Amino acid sequence: MYSAFVKWFETVAVAGLVLTLAACGGEESTPEQRVRHLIDAAEQAIESGDLRRLQDTLHLRYSDTRHRNRAAAMGTLFALLRRHDNVHLFTVIRSVSPVPDRDDAASAVVYVAMTAVPIESVDALISLKADLYRFDIGFVKEDGDWRIRESRWERVDPAVL
Repeated sequence: MYSAFVKWFETVAVAGLVLTLAACGGEESTPEQRVRHLIDAAEQAIESGDLRRLQDTLHLRYSDTRHRNRAAAMGTLFALLRRHDNVHLFTVIRSVSPVPDRDDAASAVVYVAMTAVPIESVDALISLKADLYRFDIGFVKEDGDWRIRESRWERVDPAVL
């Protein structure tokens, strides 16, 4: 039961980050601003269960620590979101950085917790004893749109926040 929940959480968190990328528009002038905007949009898309927007945020050659391709990640996310009526993400963007010598790539470190109720602060996260994950995400810009190319995650102690 525990491993199924952890897998579900990790998948939903990845989906949230993917959705964020789909919302990237041309209004922001820097890769950091675009990635931050995408993360916010992804969080909203996951919470609303909008898998179409989520899929559009993933690069065609997306892969992560548990899914070798975009189709596998989307299948897992679909199944997990179907099982849970309420999904709320609490995200903290620790850093967003351009990849050296490239104007079409960026990376981000994002902490994500998922619960059935909204979380407004780190204190609330700790009091709910929610699991917290650190995501290292690679972004690429293709045809003017930013997309998630890869991600890695691990469970961390909320004290890191």
